[in-house]
Amino acid sequence: MTKKILAALAFSLVLAPAALASDPFQVKVDETITLKLAAPANSVVIGNATVADVSVHDARTLLITGKAFGATNLTVLDRGGNTIYSSELIVGGEPDDGLTIVRAGGTYSYSCVDKCRATPMVGDDPGHFSSVMGTVNGKSGSAKGN
Repeated sequence: MTKKILAALAFSLVLAPAALASDPFQVKVDETITLKLAAPANSVVIGNATVADVSVHDARTLLITGKAFGATNLTVLDRGGNTIYSSELIVGGEPDDGLTIVRAGGTYSYSCVDKCRATPMVGDDPGHFSSVMGTVNGKSGSAKGN
């Protein structure tokens, strides 16, 4: 009887790390991170698709993209419906080359790769965001010959 209990306990300890991640998974807005799974996935679910998106590269590789600041969860199931990965997913932060200015209650984001230029970021002052998106869309349209 004791051997059966020890075997069951050992089996459950082997499965536990694959089923639940201990630390929250973190990704930045507009950044994609690769997540390698210990077992093949059958179903992938994001709690809030406005915060993050997941693309399945193959049965063991997920690509997670931060879309907006916030937190949600990620759950991955195998063919049998068993949870093989579950974690809180936190989306935040700015790129390492980014600059955020808070002025008069509004947020203004800039990308500073070689010099600082305005960049659209979720949560920016609506006027600033619209102005920058107008420029981005105008450039995109010009590149397409519109």
